[in-house]
Amino acid sequence: MASFRLGEFLSRYVAYLALIAVVAVFGMLSPDRFLTFGNLGVILQNSAVLAIVAIGVTFIIIGGSIDLSVGSVMALAGAVAASFAGDWGAFAIVLAPLVGLALGAINGAIFVLARIPSFVVSLGMLSIARGATIIFTGGSPVSIPLTSSYEIFGIPPMPFWIAAGVAVVMGALLAFTTFGRYTFAIGGDEEKTRILGVPVDKVKFAMFALSGALAGLGGGILTSQLGSGSPTVGTGFELLAISAVVIGGTPLTGGSGSILGTVVGSLVIMTLANGLVIMGVSSNVQTVLTGLVLIVAVMISIRRGKLRIIK
Repeated sequence: MASFRLGEFLSRYVAYLALIAVVAVFGMLSPDRFLTFGNLGVILQNSAVLAIVAIGVTFIIIGGSIDLSVGSVMALAGAVAASFAGDWGAFAIVLAPLVGLALGAINGAIFVLARIPSFVVSLGMLSIARGATIIFTGGSPVSIPLTSSYEIFGIPPMPFWIAAGVAVVMGALLAFTTFGRYTFAIGGDEEKTRILGVPVDKVKFAMFALSGALAGLGGGILTSQLGSGSPTVGTGFELLAISAVVIGGTPLTGGSGSILGTVVGSLVIMTLANGLVIMGVSSNVQTVLTGLVLIVAVMISIRRGKLRIIK
């Protein structure tokens, strides 16, 4: 009983404990560079896009599925927004979540109608969207004119405020709406939920559409930060997003989780990356450590009695 309670405690608060540990370690190793308001601003800025994308993935994972396409969706959405930034200015940001919404809807429709596992569907979209981005851009970055007002979305603290707004709205959607309750129910036991009359297929479709829209929004903001829409934007971002969700206490088996946990998970990943950069650790080692952190988080949070429902 004691071990069960300890496991439950760790799975629920692992993100908060990890954040405290990361801050404490790098705070001791390099207090003059790490523990500064300027560096805090950098961490929040870098965490904003990851948090937005990971929040969308949270709905998918709570519902018992997976979305591996978010990185490529970010790239295509950002490239489309960048190509209109010169004429539309700041209003071009609207195109990013719309492109993401369309790609997410395609994911959801194939997943629901063709009964193909979400892993396979989203893996296919990862390749399709990345290829479409290369074709659309001609393999070269689409620069945003210096005179365009689109750059406002990449200037601090705008990314932070957008991420905060998304977290509040999506947190309320998950916690206080029928859609949120259905998402938890589907991840908890899909068959029983279907028997009870819940429109499972419609909810699943909506989850993927929402994930796509938030990935597109994240891609649009990241494009603004970089000053161009690049075909390489978002490469490997699906791993970071899934890591943020799992570190935040959402098990890959679905049925539980929170938006706040995902936000804290995003902070953990970006704080770890920031501290490693300050310490002069190479990016390759950072990638290895991110993978190790993901594995440990899965070991802590996963519900082994439900492994059969991971799809």
